[in-house]
Amino acid sequence: CIRDSYEVFRECFPELKLTEEHYDKLSEEKLCRAFELPEGFALVKENELRMLCVLPQKRGNGAGTRLFRFAEDYIRSRGYERMEIGGAGSGLLIGAPEDTCGFFEKMGCTLDDRVAEMSIGELNLPDKPLSGADFEIYTGDSQKLYEAVAKVDPDWAQYIGGGDVFCATVGGKIASFCILGYNDTTILNDGAKRMGSIGCVGTVPDFRRRGIGLEMVAEAAKLLLQRGCDDIFIHYTAVYDWYSRLGFKTRLFLQLGGKKL
Repeated sequence: CIRDSYEVFRECFPELKLTEEHYDKLSEEKLCRAFELPEGFALVKENELRMLCVLPQKRGNGAGTRLFRFAEDYIRSRGYERMEIGGAGSGLLIGAPEDTCGFFEKMGCTLDDRVAEMSIGELNLPDKPLSGADFEIYTGDSQKLYEAVAKVDPDWAQYIGGGDVFCATVGGKIASFCILGYNDTTILNDGAKRMGSIGCVGTVPDFRRRGIGLEMVAEAAKLLLQRGCDDIFIHYTAVYDWYSRLGFKTRLFLQLGGKKL
């Protein structure tokens, strides 16, 4: 393990209130190749630069560049042709925080898609749905659920079955769906709150543009709060303006991308 990596992380990201236990779980430090300097550290897993932290008071002397080069050379030596910044598999930073984009671009990275990590602000939930859909934890035919998911994103099938799936149905047909978490470890955990989550939100094409998906997220949020969650996490979303209509707030903007080696 890297000496004091948690303390360095906290100094670099004071807005994130992760406990050391949550940090250890999400960083997967023991599964990473670590590079350390007195000014900071970097973590690499496979071809992903999972973390690069330099103490704020130590920046400007080239430490970040050195750590980046260590990571880049290591990833290249493992036979990879591309370095990812963060990486979708990371539980912490799946991309470059916006205030660091200039550094990564200077190092030759291309950053494009902007995504957000969000949680509850002041929820603006409608008293009751207006679309006429029904909302509930899905207990029906699993094959019909997988067929609905495949119409939105076939890759999401791997996440179905590990927890509750909340659905909107219209005339007995699945119109929209999402996966619920009731006590998740997330980048926004602070050790004091029980964090719920809503993920893999999708609406079947035939039912889009009716407001069903937004109403479903609202009903899912109500259910999570009723079941004892103190906050609700929305992970890795590019439709942050859509969620903001319900009162969710962006806590961190990230830019996805990497570097061809």
